[in-house]
Amino acid sequence: MAIDGLKRVLGLPAVAFIAVGMTIGGGIFVFTGIVLKITGPALPVAFAFAVVPVFLSMLPLAMLGSALPVTGGNYMYPSRMVSPRLAFTGIWVYALATFFGQIPLYSIACARYIQVIVPGLSETAFAAGLITFFCIINVIGVRPAARLQAVMVLVLLSALLFFAIKGLAEPNPERFDQMFQKGTGNLLLGMALLTFTYLGSNGIIELGQEIREPGKVIPRAYFIAFPIITVIYLLVALAVVNAVSWQSLADVREPLIEIGKITMSRAGLVYFVLGGAVLALATTLNGLFIMATKSLIAITDDGLLPKGLGRVNKRFGTAHLLFPAIWAVSMVGVFSGMALETFACYAALGGIIIFIPVLMASLSLPRLYPKQYRDSAFKLTGFWRWFCPAVGIVMGLFFCLVIIVDLKEPAKVLPFLLFILSGVVFYELRRRYLLKKGIDVEKAIKNDNWIGP
Repeated sequence: MAIDGLKRVLGLPAVAFIAVGMTIGGGIFVFTGIVLKITGPALPVAFAFAVVPVFLSMLPLAMLGSALPVTGGNYMYPSRMVSPRLAFTGIWVYALATFFGQIPLYSIACARYIQVIVPGLSETAFAAGLITFFCIINVIGVRPAARLQAVMVLVLLSALLFFAIKGLAEPNPERFDQMFQKGTGNLLLGMALLTFTYLGSNGIIELGQEIREPGKVIPRAYFIAFPIITVIYLLVALAVVNAVSWQSLADVREPLIEIGKITMSRAGLVYFVLGGAVLALATTLNGLFIMATKSLIAITDDGLLPKGLGRVNKRFGTAHLLFPAIWAVSMVGVFSGMALETFACYAALGGIIIFIPVLMASLSLPRLYPKQYRDSAFKLTGFWRWFCPAVGIVMGLFFCLVIIVDLKEPAKVLPFLLFILSGVVFYELRRRYLLKKGIDVEKAIKNDNWIGP
């Protein structure tokens, strides 16, 4: 299914930069301190092993993106190969929670990091301005958004390397003594938590129709992004353990910032906060806007949302009506004063709801589309075709459990269940409405010739 108006303007470097920027987010700053308390000086080991299950679970997505590159892959693959109802509900929950919770939360978090340097900064005003900026850039086109992403990612990587160099400048090997003093159980728990820091690059399967030679570029982007991310994380982890005694950071809210205050000059700290902490969030924000409309465009093309809403501007190649709607919902989140962390958890759960069906779709690829599977530039065969999706599904279920436990209160879990129910109800009402007009949307989806050239 080709969407009219979208333009193939992204090459391998652009897609790799998007993948890196979507992955290196606030998690490296948040989870490093949490896991340091759990694992002690074994933090680098936890980072090294945490990448393995995430990378394995991304390989089925690389295979789908190579064999069947489409716009809105997170919706298209499960809607055509698993269940349109499940695919729609997953995108519904993820989109609502992301636009109302995750985007406002990340933009406010950017403001809070900048307050380290500019104490009087207004959080809401800055957050609103940042969201507006990224929205405008993405309305103008995916190419300028991708170019901005590349610049921000390069600065981000340089800031994290700067942190690592400063933290490793004076070697303190004694701080790595008794590396596994916290035990194997704590190491495994730390690894499990750090897998969150490697997630995000699955979003590039949304961009199939805007990538030149997507069948080759999508898998290559994964194989470029993950080594870069892993090396950066390992260097940061080594610097954290080497720079100061890990016990001294036990009660520190922002250990990377605290280490920066010790190892860097004032100018260096400013560079690290702006180029590292702020851009880690900003690259994720821009990535969310780059991906935000793709599955929604595919849903409108199926008729499950009004078709006019997903219309693509011929000049800019973007959904010029969806972006203002996303902006408006995010503005409500910024100025609502609500605890947006809960909605960010909902977005994470929604992401898992769409991630697992995509993995299930990868299992059906050779059976449903044997020619595309056979001809794809990258494919999983034999044991790996089953093992990699299984790893991802188990990991996704584990994440669901962790997030639900973190929500703790039934009063916080109930709204998420209502989010799901609202998606199911909307899908059913829309399906019946279209059926009365003589359109069987599920039959149309089943018979859709959606495979692009």
